[in-house]
Amino acid sequence: MDIQYLMRQAKKLEKAMADAKEQLAGVSVEAESGGGLVKVTMNGKCEVTRLVVDPKAVDPADKAMLEDLLTAAVNAAVEKARAAADEHLSKATGGIKIPGVVG
Repeated sequence: MDIQYLMRQAKKLEKAMADAKEQLAGVSVEAESGGGLVKVTMNGKCEVTRLVVDPKAVDPADKAMLEDLLTAAVNAAVEKARAAADEHLSKATGGIKIPGVVG
C-alpha cells in the first residue's frame, strides 16, 4: 500500500470538503408553518436569510401562537438545511461518510 498516494488522496478530500463547506452559504432552503403564515429561508450553514410573517399571524392577543409558528418554521428550515448540506457534502466526498462533519 502506497502511503504517499493515501496522503495525496486525503489532502484532495480535505480540499474538496473545505470548498464544499464554503459553498454551503449559497445553498438555500425554505420552510413554512401555519399554512404559509410564517416562511423561513435558510442557507446550508443553517443561517436564517429571510423571515416572512403574514399579517394575519400577528394577533397581539395570541402572541404564543406566533411564537409557535416561528419555532415550527425555523425548525423545519433547519431540518431541510441540514439535509441539503449533507447531500452537498456527500457529493464533495464521493459519498464517503465523515463523522462529525455535518449534523
